[in-house]
Amino acid sequence: MRRKLQQRRCTPEQVEETLGRLRDLGYLDDLAFARALVARRSRSRGPALIAQELGAKGIPRALVQEALSTLGRDEQVASATVVGGRERGGDPQRTAARLQRRGFSREVIREALDGQLDQG
Repeated sequence: MRRKLQQRRCTPEQVEETLGRLRDLGYLDDLAFARALVARRSRSRGPALIAQELGAKGIPRALVQEALSTLGRDEQVASATVVGGRERGGDPQRTAARLQRRGFSREVIREALDGQLDQG
């Protein structure tokens, strides 16, 4: 937000005043934003990709880690199973590579693929 205001040629005083007002109104809460994004994205992406996205948005690493700490392992495995299951009957190596690109850890991928093999 600071960058956007500076790009619009606001004075430093205007920037600080605007940011202060937005904070007071609860519109600038990085942790709440990060938690909401984690909740939305965790259905189709793993923690690594979500962390990368939050970092690109300027969220501090400590807040990213705190927001990601809400993701349980079972939830990650379930999401990876759903994402990987879209290629039913496909090559497990291709599925694993796809899940890795989506930000899931090797352990979660292995668990998700093992679950698919047990079902199939």
